[in-house]
Amino acid sequence: MKLNLFKRSMIFATFFGACLCIALIVASLGTTHWVDARARRLSNTLESEGRINFGLFEGHKKLILKYGQRDYDLSIKAGTHPARRWAWCGTAAQLAVALAASGGACVLAALGSAARTRCSPRPLLVCNCATVLFTLGAIAVWLTEYFLRLQHNVMSDEDLANTWTSDQTADLGLSFWLVVAATITAFVNNVCILIAMADGRDMETIAPALEEKVNGAIMLY
Repeated sequence: MKLNLFKRSMIFATFFGACLCIALIVASLGTTHWVDARARRLSNTLESEGRINFGLFEGHKKLILKYGQRDYDLSIKAGTHPARRWAWCGTAAQLAVALAASGGACVLAALGSAARTRCSPRPLLVCNCATVLFTLGAIAVWLTEYFLRLQHNVMSDEDLANTWTSDQTADLGLSFWLVVAATITAFVNNVCILIAMADGRDMETIAPALEEKVNGAIMLY
């Protein structure tokens, strides 16, 4: 009974981990801080400043000059998003799959911890492994675009023509690190599931022996 309770507790703990993964992935998709960058005008560096932040689908750009400021909305619909299409599309698609896998893990964890009969935690392990795999894939795609392009330039062709630059001023924002946190959470879930699976062998050995003793006591009575 003690081992059974321990196993259920480990599986139930992954329910909260899966819920956290869902929240982190949804937050990363909905926020606009995958990259935060600063900009300056080479022809007038002392009296110019720019700030750019954007997510996978939209963002904002503010260019400040001595005589005023200009604000722009960045959007994939308008074709003004700094990242190339393969980058934001590949990242978003993999996060969508990871979100579905986390949802499946959430349901399986709830069912597995509530079931009275012994059930295999392998499907739960598969879902959490899929979450880790696809969040890592999304991270890899975005890092590739960041190191190849975004850290060097997030400005439009028009801004570049007006001598604006963001070279070496871009940083990975909070939205990106939320995905990293989701990956770590799913990995911790896998550790809990593996511990529960290792504990299952002892249960299978002890349960029949206990049942045999109980049956023997009944017959003796």
